[in-house]
Amino acid sequence: MSKIIPVFHIPKEYPEDMKILAEGLVANNGQTLKATLSWLEGKLVAHPRHKGKPAGIPMSTTTIKNYLAGFYVLDFYKADGQIYSETKTGKTRPSISVKSKIQVVTPLEILFNQSDNLERFNENLTEIGCQYSQLVKDYNQARSILDEKECLPENPTPAQLQELLVQHCGYSFVGQPGVGYLDRFYRDKISIDSYLNLLDFIVKNYGDQAQKSLGLVPLAQIFTYIKQVSDYTEDEFKKHLIQLQLTHRIELRTTKSQFARNIGIDLVDIRGVNYGFIKILEPAIAV
Repeated sequence: MSKIIPVFHIPKEYPEDMKILAEGLVANNGQTLKATLSWLEGKLVAHPRHKGKPAGIPMSTTTIKNYLAGFYVLDFYKADGQIYSETKTGKTRPSISVKSKIQVVTPLEILFNQSDNLERFNENLTEIGCQYSQLVKDYNQARSILDEKECLPENPTPAQLQELLVQHCGYSFVGQPGVGYLDRFYRDKISIDSYLNLLDFIVKNYGDQAQKSLGLVPLAQIFTYIKQVSDYTEDEFKKHLIQLQLTHRIELRTTKSQFARNIGIDLVDIRGVNYGFIKILEPAIAV
């Protein structure tokens, strides 16, 4: 089945605008899109490059609606309107009725309530996109294929991405600027470059779960998630796990194959030993 990237817009280069849009959606969860638009009016202003308009004037309702449609395309909320509509120009774009009731996905609601600064919000939003948005997941997989084929320049243009995605990755339509925003998600993936960064990631995402299960978290579950939101390799993952164990921050728990199958978890082979769980030691969880 062929894939498409619709024509959509989000202010990804302006994290402050992304956060205000998220706030508007969360504040109006369960209400209509029209209520969300009303809430956002006057809270967003035009930027210098936006269609030649002077900076600082209120952003138009049409622009805000286009941005909210972009959030919809990225699966940050659900609505009972159309997702794509064909236009006379042959472009595929999102179209949502202002009468549609919205339902914000739980991760976005949690993100907004837990992100105390813009940098953290932007990082967490990228994680949510990489994990929950089908559009982002498909693009990240396709982008990795193009990287492996070594057919992309270091900083590909949207036009180059458009052409190569259709040629090599099963896309029937690639809209601009949509592909450019998806590439930002790809390039903004979180960086894990040390064993302490890995520990921070594990505690942040699995600390609560660990506290409810004697500190234990399935190892494969952690790595599956990390692959979705970063370019972290399996070799790096295993190397850093060993360093964390050697410094007494975690314990790696061996697990028998039959038991792993019975409880539905995968095993991770590290230096010839099958591990099923990681135990986060109490001082690390308390960090």
